[in-house]
Amino acid sequence: MKKSMAIFALFLAAFTWGSAFCVLKDTLENVSPIWLLAFRFLLAGIIMTLVCIPRMKKMSIRTLKRGIIMGIVLYFEFLFFTVGLQYTTSSKSSFIIGSYVAILPLIYWVIRGKKPQRADILAALVCIVGLGFILLGSFDGVNKGDLISLLSAVCYAIHIVVTGIFAREEDGFLLNMLQIGTGGILGLVAAMILEPHPAAMSGMNIGSIAYLAVFCTVVPYLLSVFGQKYVKTSTSGVILSFESVFGCILSILILGEHPGVRFVIGAMLMMCSFLIVEKISLPLPKRVAVKAEK
Repeated sequence: MKKSMAIFALFLAAFTWGSAFCVLKDTLENVSPIWLLAFRFLLAGIIMTLVCIPRMKKMSIRTLKRGIIMGIVLYFEFLFFTVGLQYTTSSKSSFIIGSYVAILPLIYWVIRGKKPQRADILAALVCIVGLGFILLGSFDGVNKGDLISLLSAVCYAIHIVVTGIFAREEDGFLLNMLQIGTGGILGLVAAMILEPHPAAMSGMNIGSIAYLAVFCTVVPYLLSVFGQKYVKTSTSGVILSFESVFGCILSILILGEHPGVRFVIGAMLMMCSFLIVEKISLPLPKRVAVKAEK
């Protein structure tokens, strides 16, 4: 039961992250990416701090260190994504960052010292092919933005692995408060150093930032920490990569974009990758099942 709830929580986290694409598209026209990150994480950090006040007395030095580590990795994941996006197309950036699924087994091996199973590697490759169908139209070579986006993918994979480790041993609410708060502080420092002070924002921009802070930061990270507590790392990585699928679906429904055959094929391949990593098989006919038992 807990595993089913955890899988649902991870899919819901991917859905809420996918909804960010529709909001970001308009907000980035008026707010610089680095300031947007700072506002998003600071507001989310304040909300999480208020939620976690009753839990503060349970915080240990170990929890503090682990939450800060997660926050540092998380911020650099978003920073590399933001900077890389300035030098490459959004579709290529999304695909390259989505390639964390292929990097994940290697990162898991390096950090945990456990060799990934063949099914995990196969699922990662199928998932990458699916992402390619959805996001890539034509390939026009590698540029600086692509390489920076690849750093974001590495950070994403590291974050999933360390979250999977820490979530099993720590309070998920405290971990989220610490990682989001750390991201907010780093974001504010980076914005003040690298960007001019933002101009006055419209009510729509403020509402978008509030949505990003609550529904694309606080909620999904709570869901992902809960989910990774009961679901293995390789499965978590594949499920969270559905962010791109949900982002495309919401763009179709909200922004009126039109899907193509590539999207359908890609989405089906990604669903197959989930079935592979979970080793879900169809029931065998009775005769075949009897032979298998023999």
